[in-house]
Amino acid sequence: GANMTITTKVESKKKGNYCPNCIVQIYWGIRGHTSVCAKSFHGYQFNKKKSKLKFKAPLEDGIYYITMGATLDYSCKNNNFRPFCAPENAFAVLKVGNPDPEKKIAFEQVNKDSKVFLKSALIKSGCFTNLDKIEWFLDGKHLPYDNQNEIPLLKTGNYKVVWSNCLDSVEDSFLHSADKNKNISLTVNYTPNKTAGELEQPSVNQESQSIGDRNDETVKLSIKTEEGASSADNSDITSLIENKDNFVMNNLIFDLGKSAIKPEAEEDLNKLAEIMKKRPSMKILLEGHTDRRGSARKNLKLSEDRVKSTKEYLIKQGVAADNIETKGWGHQKPLVITNNIEEGKINRRVEIRILSR
Repeated sequence: GANMTITTKVESKKKGNYCPNCIVQIYWGIRGHTSVCAKSFHGYQFNKKKSKLKFKAPLEDGIYYITMGATLDYSCKNNNFRPFCAPENAFAVLKVGNPDPEKKIAFEQVNKDSKVFLKSALIKSGCFTNLDKIEWFLDGKHLPYDNQNEIPLLKTGNYKVVWSNCLDSVEDSFLHSADKNKNISLTVNYTPNKTAGELEQPSVNQESQSIGDRNDETVKLSIKTEEGASSADNSDITSLIENKDNFVMNNLIFDLGKSAIKPEAEEDLNKLAEIMKKRPSMKILLEGHTDRRGSARKNLKLSEDRVKSTKEYLIKQGVAADNIETKGWGHQKPLVITNNIEEGKINRRVEIRILSR
């Protein structure tokens, strides 16, 4: 909470035009906490620029790296996530309080509506705080419950949860033994989308790093109870709605540069519409996303077009327009960071967030 002031000087060592007709921003700050646009310019046509940032130090004890980041954009809007989050990119380190290096996760088994859930809580995060990314694994295999601290126990085995940020991580395991009263199994089917579609215009300096084993758009859930009855036609969507506050539907992925609903997505959207019509109080938020190809302005418009077409489709199926809100994020929230078209298709998605059931 203490008042902080930091002044830096950005100096160019290159002359000429780095990126014709591009506007480049250089940001610096504490990722996720504060940032400042140190310089906005066309290419490298500048010599030096001083920047000053006044901010309040984070309230939570920890070690914070002050780092730089850059982007191609059309406005110099501060973004807390612009600075890189790695020690090698730091030009200053801010120590707040007396950070505790101990890391600890606590588990709690919860029963809800005859179902068993496993809840994870981060008790101690170590020195680097803000471990806000959550991943779940069952017997070493990645589960489609990212960034959820509570998941259903659908199968016996060794569950592992990993809390992390780009600096540090903490993990712990929970052994779920057989329970004769809840014999539930999870089946995961991989169904890749082979359509590449039309390329969007690439930008420069894209990272080529995949984050995790993320094939979220290819996961279908098939629930079987102890009586051995297979799920009904709507069981996969119903299960997602009942157990997750937000999710990516199996086929609601878009071709490159496109916002049209693909035929394979219509079946899932029809199921969602059917459920919403039976629940007049149910409200959802459609969040549109793109991959990182192209400009921020074009990608924002493309993400808005994708949620618009999704909303229009649901309305045509009889869902009340007032029960559907929309938000376009552009390429701000990728699930994977990669230049590979096939790997990055999950980023071209519309997510469903349940506002009320």
